[in-house]
Amino acid sequence: MAATIRFWHGGLIIAGFLAVAPAHAQTPPQPEQRPLTIQEQRDSLFARLKAAPSPEAARPLAAQIERIFERSGSDTADLLFKRANDALGAQDSATALDLLDFVIQLRPEWAEPYHRRAVIHFRGKDEDGAMRDIRAALAREPRHYHAYLGLGAMMQAMGNRKAAYRAYLSAYELHPNLPGLKETLERLKSAVEGSPA
Repeated sequence: MAATIRFWHGGLIIAGFLAVAPAHAQTPPQPEQRPLTIQEQRDSLFARLKAAPSPEAARPLAAQIERIFERSGSDTADLLFKRANDALGAQDSATALDLLDFVIQLRPEWAEPYHRRAVIHFRGKDEDGAMRDIRAALAREPRHYHAYLGLGAMMQAMGNRKAAYRAYLSAYELHPNLPGLKETLERLKSAVEGSPA
Protein backbone atom coordinates (compact mmCIF):
# COMPACT_ATOMS: atom_id res chain seq x y z
CA MET A 1 0.00 0.00 0.00
CA ALA A 2 1.33 3.48 -0.82
CA ALA A 3 0.38 6.96 0.32
CA THR A 4 1.38 10.39 -0.98
CA ILE A 5 2.17 12.95 1.70
CA ARG A 6 2.24 16.66 0.78
CA PHE A 7 4.20 19.18 2.86
CA TRP A 8 3.51 22.96 2.57
CA HIS A 9 6.63 25.07 2.70
CA GLY A 10 6.76 28.74 1.62
CA GLY A 11 3.90 28.24 -0.83
CA LEU A 12 5.64 25.34 -2.54
CA ILE A 13 4.29 21.84 -2.45
CA ILE A 14 6.95 19.30 -1.80
CA ALA A 15 5.61 15.90 -2.57
CA GLY A 16 6.96 12.90 -0.79
CA PHE A 17 6.17 9.35 -1.39
CA LEU A 18 5.98 7.07 1.58
CA ALA A 19 5.66 3.36 1.27
CA VAL A 20 3.50 2.07 4.07
CA ALA A 21 4.05 -1.56 5.00
CA PRO A 22 1.11 -3.64 6.08
CA ALA A 23 0.66 -3.56 9.86
CA HIS A 24 1.31 -7.28 10.34
CA ALA A 25 4.73 -6.99 8.64
CA GLN A 26 6.01 -4.31 11.04
CA THR A 27 6.59 -6.82 13.85
CA PRO A 28 8.40 -9.95 12.76
CA PRO A 29 6.64 -13.09 13.95
CA GLN A 30 8.05 -14.48 17.18
CA PRO A 31 9.08 -18.11 17.24
CA GLU A 32 6.66 -20.20 19.22
CA GLN A 33 8.14 -20.92 22.64
CA ARG A 34 7.79 -24.42 23.96
CA PRO A 35 6.96 -24.85 27.64
CA LEU A 36 9.88 -25.63 29.96
CA THR A 37 10.33 -29.23 31.01
CA ILE A 38 10.13 -30.05 34.71
CA GLN A 39 13.92 -30.43 34.79
CA GLU A 40 14.39 -27.02 33.14
CA GLN A 41 12.02 -25.45 35.66
CA ARG A 42 14.03 -26.97 38.50
CA ASP A 43 17.33 -25.83 36.95
CA SER A 44 15.94 -22.31 36.59
CA LEU A 45 14.78 -22.21 40.22
CA PHE A 46 18.18 -23.39 41.50
CA ALA A 47 20.00 -20.83 39.33
CA ARG A 48 17.76 -18.03 40.62
CA LEU A 49 18.17 -19.24 44.21
CA LYS A 50 21.95 -19.18 43.91
CA ALA A 51 21.87 -15.66 42.42
CA ALA A 52 19.29 -14.25 44.85
CA PRO A 53 20.66 -10.97 46.27
CA SER A 54 19.09 -11.30 49.74
CA PRO A 55 17.35 -13.72 52.10
CA GLU A 56 14.04 -12.01 51.26
CA ALA A 57 14.54 -12.64 47.54
CA ALA A 58 15.66 -16.22 48.16
CA ARG A 59 12.78 -17.21 50.45
CA PRO A 60 10.01 -17.72 47.84
CA LEU A 61 12.43 -19.54 45.52
CA ALA A 62 13.49 -21.90 48.31
CA ALA A 63 9.82 -22.49 49.17
CA GLN A 64 9.11 -23.53 45.57
CA ILE A 65 12.10 -25.87 45.52
CA GLU A 66 11.13 -27.43 48.83
CA ARG A 67 7.59 -28.03 47.56
CA ILE A 68 9.17 -29.90 44.65
CA PHE A 69 11.31 -31.91 47.10
CA GLU A 70 8.14 -32.91 48.97
CA ARG A 71 6.24 -34.24 45.96
CA SER A 72 6.73 -37.79 44.72
CA GLY A 73 4.25 -37.95 41.87
CA SER A 74 2.17 -40.50 43.79
CA ASP A 75 -0.85 -39.32 45.78
CA THR A 76 -0.55 -42.32 48.09
CA ALA A 77 3.15 -41.76 48.81
CA ASP A 78 2.57 -38.03 49.31
CA LEU A 79 -0.24 -38.70 51.82
CA LEU A 80 1.85 -41.17 53.79
CA PHE A 81 4.77 -38.73 53.74
CA LYS A 82 2.52 -35.99 55.14
CA ARG A 83 1.37 -38.32 57.91
CA ALA A 84 5.01 -39.14 58.69
CA ASN A 85 5.73 -35.42 58.97
CA ASP A 86 2.73 -34.98 61.27
CA ALA A 87 3.99 -37.83 63.46
CA LEU A 88 7.46 -36.29 63.50
CA GLY A 89 5.95 -32.96 64.57
CA ALA A 90 4.13 -34.76 67.37
CA GLN A 91 7.43 -36.34 68.53
CA ASP A 92 6.18 -39.80 67.53
CA SER A 93 9.39 -41.00 65.93
CA ALA A 94 8.40 -44.66 65.81
CA THR A 95 5.28 -43.97 63.75
CA ALA A 96 7.17 -41.53 61.53
CA LEU A 97 9.85 -44.17 60.85
CA ASP A 98 7.28 -46.85 60.03
CA LEU A 99 5.51 -44.52 57.59
CA LEU A 100 8.75 -43.38 55.96
CA ASP A 101 9.87 -47.01 55.54
CA PHE A 102 6.65 -47.70 53.68
CA VAL A 103 6.99 -44.54 51.55
CA ILE A 104 10.52 -45.59 50.55
CA GLN A 105 9.19 -48.99 49.49
CA LEU A 106 6.62 -47.24 47.30
CA ARG A 107 8.99 -44.61 45.90
CA PRO A 108 12.61 -45.76 46.38
CA GLU A 109 13.90 -43.07 43.96
CA TRP A 110 12.43 -40.19 46.00
CA ALA A 111 15.08 -38.34 48.04
CA GLU A 112 12.99 -36.58 50.67
CA PRO A 113 11.85 -39.60 52.74
CA TYR A 114 15.50 -40.64 53.16
CA HIS A 115 16.33 -37.13 54.32
CA ARG A 116 13.51 -37.12 56.90
CA ARG A 117 14.44 -40.60 58.08
CA ALA A 118 18.06 -39.44 58.50
CA VAL A 119 16.83 -36.63 60.76
CA ILE A 120 15.01 -39.16 62.98
CA HIS A 121 18.04 -41.47 63.13
CA PHE A 122 20.30 -38.55 64.01
CA ARG A 123 18.00 -37.39 66.81
CA GLY A 124 17.90 -40.98 68.08
CA LYS A 125 21.73 -41.14 68.13
CA ASP A 126 21.79 -43.73 65.33
CA GLU A 127 24.74 -42.22 63.48
CA ASP A 128 25.14 -45.13 61.04
CA GLY A 129 21.47 -45.03 60.05
CA ALA A 130 21.55 -41.26 59.71
CA MET A 131 24.66 -41.33 57.54
CA ARG A 132 23.30 -44.10 55.33
CA ASP A 133 20.05 -42.22 54.74
CA ILE A 134 21.60 -38.80 54.19
CA ARG A 135 23.90 -40.28 51.55
CA ALA A 136 20.90 -42.01 49.94
CA ALA A 137 19.06 -38.68 49.83
CA LEU A 138 22.01 -36.90 48.19
CA ALA A 139 22.49 -39.71 45.68
CA ARG A 140 18.91 -39.14 44.53
CA GLU A 141 18.90 -35.33 44.76
CA PRO A 142 22.46 -33.91 44.62
CA ARG A 143 21.14 -30.36 45.09
CA HIS A 144 19.33 -31.05 48.37
CA TYR A 145 20.83 -28.25 50.45
CA HIS A 146 19.01 -29.33 53.64
CA ALA A 147 20.58 -32.77 53.30
CA TYR A 148 24.01 -31.11 53.06
CA LEU A 149 23.18 -29.15 56.21
CA GLY A 150 22.28 -32.41 57.94
CA LEU A 151 25.50 -34.01 56.77
CA GLY A 152 27.46 -31.03 58.08
CA ALA A 153 25.75 -31.29 61.47
CA MET A 154 26.54 -35.01 61.64
CA MET A 155 30.18 -34.47 60.75
CA GLN A 156 30.46 -31.68 63.30
CA ALA A 157 28.90 -33.88 66.00
CA MET A 158 31.46 -36.58 65.16
CA GLY A 159 34.30 -34.07 65.48
CA ASN A 160 35.18 -34.12 61.77
CA ARG A 161 35.32 -30.38 61.17
CA LYS A 162 36.85 -30.61 57.69
CA ALA A 163 34.06 -32.87 56.43
CA ALA A 164 31.51 -30.63 58.16
CA TYR A 165 32.98 -27.58 56.42
CA ARG A 166 32.82 -29.28 53.02
CA ALA A 167 29.20 -30.30 53.55
CA TYR A 168 28.18 -26.81 54.68
CA LEU A 169 30.06 -25.32 51.74
CA SER A 170 28.08 -27.54 49.36
CA ALA A 171 24.86 -26.22 50.92
CA TYR A 172 26.13 -22.64 50.64
CA GLU A 173 26.98 -23.03 46.95
CA LEU A 174 23.36 -24.04 46.31
CA HIS A 175 21.63 -21.62 48.67
CA PRO A 176 23.94 -18.80 49.88
CA ASN A 177 21.13 -17.15 51.86
CA LEU A 178 20.40 -20.04 54.22
CA PRO A 179 20.03 -18.46 57.68
CA GLY A 180 23.20 -18.65 59.75
CA LEU A 181 25.12 -20.71 57.21
CA LYS A 182 27.65 -18.05 56.22
CA GLU A 183 28.53 -17.44 59.87
CA THR A 184 28.89 -21.20 60.49
CA LEU A 185 31.28 -21.47 57.54
CA GLU A 186 33.34 -18.53 58.77
CA ARG A 187 33.69 -20.10 62.23
CA LEU A 188 34.65 -23.49 60.81
CA LYS A 189 37.02 -22.08 58.23
CA SER A 190 39.38 -20.68 60.84
CA ALA A 191 39.26 -24.02 62.67
CA VAL A 192 40.04 -26.16 59.63
CA GLU A 193 42.61 -23.99 57.88
CA GLY A 194 46.08 -25.30 58.48
CA SER A 195 44.87 -28.53 60.06
CA PRO A 196 45.95 -31.78 58.39
CA ALA A 197 43.71 -33.11 55.59
